[in-house]
Amino acid sequence: MAKRVFWQHPVLRTDEEEERDRRVTWLELFFDLFIVVVVAEMAHTLAEDISWLGVGQFIFLFLHLWWVWIGATYYTERFETEGFDQRLFTFLQMIPIAGMAVFAHYAFSKTSVEFALSYALSRVIITFLCWRGGKYDRRFRPTSHRFVIGFSVSILLFVLSVFVAPPIRFLLWGIALFIDVVTPLLTLKQQALLPRLSTSKLPERFGLFVIIVLGESIVGVVNGIAEQKTITLANALIGILGIAIAFGMWWIYFDFINRRPPQLGVRWTFAWGYLHMPLLIAIAATGAGTLKAVSDNDLLLNQNVSLLIGSAVGLSLIVNGLLELTLQRRFDEPTHPRLSPGLKFAAGAIAIVFGIISAGFWVIGLQLGLLGLLIIQMVYALYVWFTQDIPVKDSECINIGSSMDSSQTQE
Repeated sequence: MAKRVFWQHPVLRTDEEEERDRRVTWLELFFDLFIVVVVAEMAHTLAEDISWLGVGQFIFLFLHLWWVWIGATYYTERFETEGFDQRLFTFLQMIPIAGMAVFAHYAFSKTSVEFALSYALSRVIITFLCWRGGKYDRRFRPTSHRFVIGFSVSILLFVLSVFVAPPIRFLLWGIALFIDVVTPLLTLKQQALLPRLSTSKLPERFGLFVIIVLGESIVGVVNGIAEQKTITLANALIGILGIAIAFGMWWIYFDFINRRPPQLGVRWTFAWGYLHMPLLIAIAATGAGTLKAVSDNDLLLNQNVSLLIGSAVGLSLIVNGLLELTLQRRFDEPTHPRLSPGLKFAAGAIAIVFGIISAGFWVIGLQLGLLGLLIIQMVYALYVWFTQDIPVKDSECINIGSSMDSSQTQE
């Protein structure tokens, strides 16, 4: 009898070629919880300072976090094993992510050095894993060489940033992060020769991450209400509408996007993956804006809060429309290829306009307007889904006929 291998060398997975389904593991879900802790800290910081500078800093830090998550997700997609090595390296990645959570609140002031080193350490681990993948699987070696070179330059810039003062420190972060983002795009030709990425596990992994970020937005709203000395009807209504908006975001993503894989080809998969970044930023920013609104005793919106909430919801709609254009279309797909994303583009633009013009108005009015735009998408989803003709399989016809014959014989 064969025994399980305790320590396994990385080998490119070929599940898609072998038509095998893959599922997200409990370890990956546990890893994602570390990521969402950082999201929560960043969203809370944004809620405390909703300004152009605060939003810019939030987006900038979120890009760092996203790149840590996508690096770990990509490696697991390519080289996941069932040995102890998978658990060990995942645990090692959790440590610097926890550091990012600790230092995120003051990442642009007194803990900027610690945040930079935490990010650099996380990138050191994933860079080592990419090198290790190329070492043991020659097919991945051309890609791993480019990854190692690009990521190493980025790591070096983050380490160097520790020895210089702001704003040069943050300029080096920006250059390094740009290198991190661009490096995978320079490997598209090489990755096109690799086994296909999973169309079962990868969408599930992204979908679960969206769920977690949506959940954090709801936690922020609940905590914002709970912290009030006196809960008024207006505060409760703002919270309920905030939860309804989050529910609408869930509905749109999982009815239109997550149920279908991206189109075949590494370029489509990369476009699909990269587009999730602004989507998650928009979801987290919506939660931060709602937290600020529900925590503020003044029910009238100031310009920054209204613009943040409207723009975040609008951006989520527009990105969902773009994501829809990257997806495969089966012959029985009920949504219209142009109308469905077009509705999202139009609603997203209107949501941004709502955010611009609603300064000085009640937050409840803005929420109702945004919720109406989401409901339009939800109604369209219901319409195309429940008016679609469902083909009856031949096997089902046979079973129905057999059942009828049996009942007639009994009679």
